[in-house]
Amino acid sequence: MMETIQPYRSNFDNYEAREAAFRELVDFKLARRSAGPAQFWKDFGRITRRDPAVGRSETAAYITSNPRDCLAFGTPRQVLMAALMATGRKWPGDHILEVASRFGIAGQLDQPIRTLSGGETVKLALAKTRVSLETLSHAVVSSPFAWLSANNRYLLNDVADHCRQSGKKLSLLSLEGEDNLAPIGPEDPFLNPLRQKVKFSLLMRAVKIPLTLTLNPLVADRCYAAIENAELQLVSPCVITGDNGQGKSLVARAVAGALAFRGSTSVNGPMGGGRGVLLFQDVLTQALLRSFSTLIRGGPGMSRPAIVSTYEKIREAYAAACGGIPTDCPGGINAPEAARHNLRDIKAALVAVRLAKAPGALILDEPDWGLSRQSAIAFVSAVLSVAHAQRTPVILISHKPWWQTVACSGILISRSPAVHPAPQGGLVFTISLRPERGAP
Repeated sequence: MMETIQPYRSNFDNYEAREAAFRELVDFKLARRSAGPAQFWKDFGRITRRDPAVGRSETAAYITSNPRDCLAFGTPRQVLMAALMATGRKWPGDHILEVASRFGIAGQLDQPIRTLSGGETVKLALAKTRVSLETLSHAVVSSPFAWLSANNRYLLNDVADHCRQSGKKLSLLSLEGEDNLAPIGPEDPFLNPLRQKVKFSLLMRAVKIPLTLTLNPLVADRCYAAIENAELQLVSPCVITGDNGQGKSLVARAVAGALAFRGSTSVNGPMGGGRGVLLFQDVLTQALLRSFSTLIRGGPGMSRPAIVSTYEKIREAYAAACGGIPTDCPGGINAPEAARHNLRDIKAALVAVRLAKAPGALILDEPDWGLSRQSAIAFVSAVLSVAHAQRTPVILISHKPWWQTVACSGILISRSPAVHPAPQGGLVFTISLRPERGAP
């Protein structure tokens, strides 16, 4: 498992420690987004003023923990063209296509980056890094295992092999256990909150999702993906699996009403139904730099005491899964505001707000992002305990096999090969949902 890159790895217990190491290696070019708005703008000011402590070196190519943050242009073609030009060398005219094909993104070269899946985005970031290493001497990669499926980890090895063979340095910063492919076992902090079955149904009818596959606004909304009709009877926790780029997040966003689409979706649990609610993989984007006190307040018409109560229950269940109150467990709602700004607190607050709405289902997209294996398993265990206590079903989206042994039902997502439509638009691909039995 990834033997090529072992000599270059550094493992961290938590997101904040890994990000601190990453920022130091890239000369503090990135502002911190998990430390609250005041710290973000302080960091941003230093960067824009070109503080002497910022940007001391330009010798490192890097991939951020959200790879989209290190891609400055509109399409993969533009990103790769800029990387090739930055080397100062002459390249054959078909070299962009050659690099894109090598990293499995040839079909997305002219697709807006904002529409790429997480896996496609990290593939592009790896391709850009591989090109940049023609002239740079160091690559810094932050947690690619949260985005790459097991089938695509060979792409990281491609970059690692190049560094080893060319004598260049690779710093791979990962969280403890994030590349572990073993399903949850008795040694993991999972409290098995499955004592009572929470059954629910998922309905998809004539769903068509507009795809922005071009920067040309005249045809931007004429291409679409279709989701096959489905009426599935499921049991929580339900795990949605599938390789990178198969449409897992598209399905989740449609179920949660987080994107525009035609047709209908509904999720119906013991307490009612309608829409699901969604926690994004990159929760820092979803948090929008709001302070913890603002996040825990919820939206208009919501009860802050109910949200706080749910948050505290998640915190207590997390501590129980870990066998007590660990040093990295949130310190409670009355802790100082500065102590509240960590990724786990942000996730817990966002989940608490969503559970307080008593939704048809709670959807967690790649819930391990930004957490070590043990912390991610304890966090999901805690969320399941609280959600099941109020009879809310939970859907997990993951390309990792961790959850196989605790899933009560499953859905395998796959899509048809992409069809490149004519300028007038049309169907690009179809997403299918195949039910799978859960392990218990």
